[in-house]
Amino acid sequence: MSAVAFQAAEVAAPAPAHGRDSTGATRLAEWLHGGRLYISLAVVALVISAFSLLIPSTPSYDPWAWIIWGREIVHLNLQTTGGPSWKPLPVIFTTLFAPFGKAAPDLWLVIARTGALMAVAMTFKLALRLTRRTGAEPADAQRSTGLARAGELAPGFLAATIAALGLVSAGGFISDNALGYSEGLMAAVVLIAIDRHLDGQRRQAFAIAFAAALDRPEIWPFWGLYGLYLFWTDPEARKLVIGLFAAIPVFWFLPELWGSGHLFRGVNRAQNPRSNSPAFASCPFCAELKDHAWPLILLRIKAAAAFAVAVAGWGLWRARRGQAGDAPRRADAAVLSLAVLGIAWLVLIAIMTQAGFSGNNRYLVLGAALVCVVGGVGWGWAAQIGGELLARVTKPAVATVSAVAALVVVFMFIPSWIGATAVDLPAAHKSLSYQARLRSDLTRAVADAGGASKLLRCGTIMTEGFQVPMVAWTLGVHTLRIEGPPSGTPLPPAPNVIVQARATRHATLLPKIPRNASYVRVASTRTFKIFSTCR
Repeated sequence: MSAVAFQAAEVAAPAPAHGRDSTGATRLAEWLHGGRLYISLAVVALVISAFSLLIPSTPSYDPWAWIIWGREIVHLNLQTTGGPSWKPLPVIFTTLFAPFGKAAPDLWLVIARTGALMAVAMTFKLALRLTRRTGAEPADAQRSTGLARAGELAPGFLAATIAALGLVSAGGFISDNALGYSEGLMAAVVLIAIDRHLDGQRRQAFAIAFAAALDRPEIWPFWGLYGLYLFWTDPEARKLVIGLFAAIPVFWFLPELWGSGHLFRGVNRAQNPRSNSPAFASCPFCAELKDHAWPLILLRIKAAAAFAVAVAGWGLWRARRGQAGDAPRRADAAVLSLAVLGIAWLVLIAIMTQAGFSGNNRYLVLGAALVCVVGGVGWGWAAQIGGELLARVTKPAVATVSAVAALVVVFMFIPSWIGATAVDLPAAHKSLSYQARLRSDLTRAVADAGGASKLLRCGTIMTEGFQVPMVAWTLGVHTLRIEGPPSGTPLPPAPNVIVQARATRHATLLPKIPRNASYVRVASTRTFKIFSTCR
């Protein structure tokens, strides 16, 4: 949230209007403002996320490590070596959940999914807000009824719906957040902070965005610039800025020093990406932008985002000539700022990939959310413009509703080659079900093999690479206690216990049983086989 970009984008919400003509819906909208709205959305998202556990669920690799770290912190025995990069935000939650024992993984899944739902909700809200080019409902809209009311609200809801659908359809958004990754939560926090800034609550915006700075270090340049801007323009906020700036290294580096003995272990770990990372391409920067960032968002939304940027630029040019109102000018500045920030985020991830970091698709979620907001606004503004043109031959309300209906048809039936959705729901469901089956099958396999203590007494344990933290959690040990399959030569000594599995349904069964080794299969389930040298 660049201070320079957002200073012009303030859209302060006017004071609620009270009067005898206020409808129940208007009074509800006035009450659901600011913190009340966020709390209400969070409660709904929590309930939905809790019910989502009725579907087979499990965390993925990184979330399992965060859950283990939470357990280790509670027992004052943190060991971060052998896991992914350290992340303060999720570990704060998993530490709080650790006393709940076996329920801790599911509690974290609820939080991660709540964050993703909040990100979708805030994408919806920002697109709706900016399409209307005001901070709240105008007085004439509050008094409107019937078709006129629908005509006033329809473009905004079209924009908000398209923006939310764009984020949901971004490649991997559903599966990554269902598996407990934290980028959806981080995006929700940033979008709330932006909304608070547009309300004129800069200190709140800075404090809220601090949570995002605890999840991804890429947010630091934007958050830091905003903090410096706040420090310069608001003397009373200087203690807050200094305090949160000082807290960043405390949360990020001191736990690594405790858990690994090295302040920057997490930085070194992040520069060891998976084998299929774009970091190994001949041009990682190009591969990240072309093959990952560009296909992430529907082309019909990206094109609309370009249209919105053009309209906003034209609006700001007219404002300089004194031909535009104050509220539209601020909305135009906000739309341009969000577009710049979204693109800047995607470019920053590409730069980090060029520097040797992994460049996973889930890192792009924040940029995708911002671009989707702008794209949704583009569709909403197109509906408004279309309504103005049709109003020359029919009633304004009929014209606007007709324009919105026509654009809905256009959006739905644009040829699939113009931005086909990246979401394959049946495939995502099969993948998530398989991952959940791994979790339940592992628990049963360990029990069939005689329990965790018996396997640990046997000696060294090796499993498929992506299952290392889940096996460590199930056996109640540090992640480093479990080995992954060897990837080079010379080969390490054969382990005493092999816990075989496939990373995905069609992947290779790993680890392979060494030749001339005396193993006995002690447990077998649908997805796991356990072999031991101990009789």
